[in-house]
Amino acid sequence: MTRSTKYEGGEHMKFIGFWEYNLQDVDKVLEKFKKMTAEREKGTEKYPKLIFGPYHMGGESKGFTIFETDDMDQLTNTTIHYMPEMKWRFVGIQESSKTAELYLKSKK
Repeated sequence: MTRSTKYEGGEHMKFIGFWEYNLQDVDKVLEKFKKMTAEREKGTEKYPKLIFGPYHMGGESKGFTIFETDDMDQLTNTTIHYMPEMKWRFVGIQESSKTAELYLKSKK
């Protein structure tokens, strides 16, 4: 990845966004979720593409969503949109076959 916010690798990067909020803030979180959903439906590029989820974990007030983006600012915009009620942590993910391919190339 370069020092710019755009990923210059070819395909979009995927991230798991782990999120968590306090139960007393559920109404505020749901309102913010509705607002972001409406913005996405209008075609905004402010936020990353949602490709899986969101899913709650075990009935708790935390869960995850999988996003695809080549612009790290979109992940930051997601965090800012839900502040201060929701905390986010993003982890980059890659298909295992790609990791294996890169490993095998490194052995040559």
